[in-house]
Amino acid sequence: MSGLEIEWPDAMAERVRAARSRLVQAGQALRARPLEDRLQAVARVVESWTRPDSPWRRELAEGFGQVGPFHPTTVADGLDAALRAWDPDRLVSCARRELSDVLTPGSRTLAPYDWTAVLAGGSIPMPTLLSSLLPLVLGSPVLLRETSKDPVTGGLLARSIAEHDRELARSFESLAIPTEDAAAFDSLLEAPCVVATGSDETMRSLAARLDGRQRFVAYGHRFSIGIAGSEAPGRVEGISEGFALDIARWDQSGCLSPVVIYLLGVEPSAQAAFAGGLARALERLGERMPRGPAASAERAVQATERSEARMRAASGSGLLFEGDDYTVVLESDARPRPAPLQRFVRVMPITSIQDLDRAVAPFSGHLATVAVEGVSPQDEPSLRRRLSRFGVSRFTSAGRMQTPPIDWPRDGLPLLSPMARFVLSD
Repeated sequence: MSGLEIEWPDAMAERVRAARSRLVQAGQALRARPLEDRLQAVARVVESWTRPDSPWRRELAEGFGQVGPFHPTTVADGLDAALRAWDPDRLVSCARRELSDVLTPGSRTLAPYDWTAVLAGGSIPMPTLLSSLLPLVLGSPVLLRETSKDPVTGGLLARSIAEHDRELARSFESLAIPTEDAAAFDSLLEAPCVVATGSDETMRSLAARLDGRQRFVAYGHRFSIGIAGSEAPGRVEGISEGFALDIARWDQSGCLSPVVIYLLGVEPSAQAAFAGGLARALERLGERMPRGPAASAERAVQATERSEARMRAASGSGLLFEGDDYTVVLESDARPRPAPLQRFVRVMPITSIQDLDRAVAPFSGHLATVAVEGVSPQDEPSLRRRLSRFGVSRFTSAGRMQTPPIDWPRDGLPLLSPMARFVLSD
């Protein structure tokens, strides 16, 4: 066995420890800067990613389009839509609201963590960007563990920070740490604050490895739904195009992707028209934003669910609309069924708001965003109150599900406070 093979795990762990040492030292200078100064520095970095001619966004689209699981045009559309929806001024306003009594002299002060470990999850860059920048506002340097599905974002973010603020850049580093490298992972998880995105199983596993002295900010599994009410059939084309865009962006792989669209109080004949219109919109969209290659396991689940939907349709229970890049299943009821993703969406009829309650109750705590269309102004407030009880943290309209504002309370949490530590003097 070669020496390189013996030394590799320890070498990566040593890189983590060396990065930690550099970050802890850089944190002293970071915390010496006033909070408002750190906030404005991070806002300038965000602005460099969000402006229409951003070279960072263009380079990320090019690089990620080559290594990610999505078609390059889908990557470019997803990044442009999401990052142009981020307003740096909203970030500043949100931080000032959350930290108002820290920004002005008072009894509560920040006690920033010496460093924060950010564990990226999934294959969508925006959560990685935001989770990496927020601790810097709070005065905590960041070590980002890149996901194997996105080896591009961390390095580009480091370069963009350095271009605007070299001192701030010393407080951010990223590493590609293999999951199987237990020693390196153990070193990473010694961070006093750990921020992670991933499956519920991954979050439980990480929580079991941390102790009570550490802060753990976990963003687990979430998904989103759409609702089209009885007033929607008159606007089928526009609403269908909006929902199709929500489904096609990132090939339905993110927590903001709708997996079900409930038709609330819509007549049977209009249900078929809506599902058909959605299928046509997805087919048109696939011409300019083709679906990326699916893994073999994903293809197998899709094939199974298509086959079962085809049999139900043949027996007069529902309809199936399918193409190379999409699947739309009009179900005859709202019973929970698997969500294969990869532009596979179910359209489910619901008679009343009470029935909707029963349909979504099994998903309580896992709902992120709901797009509402065609619901009467009299019914919509009640609908929102009911769904909020199940953990929904954002309501929007079709076509905007994948473009939340930068201050969206992800998982119902404040933007910065979960990563902050405060001290009170009375």
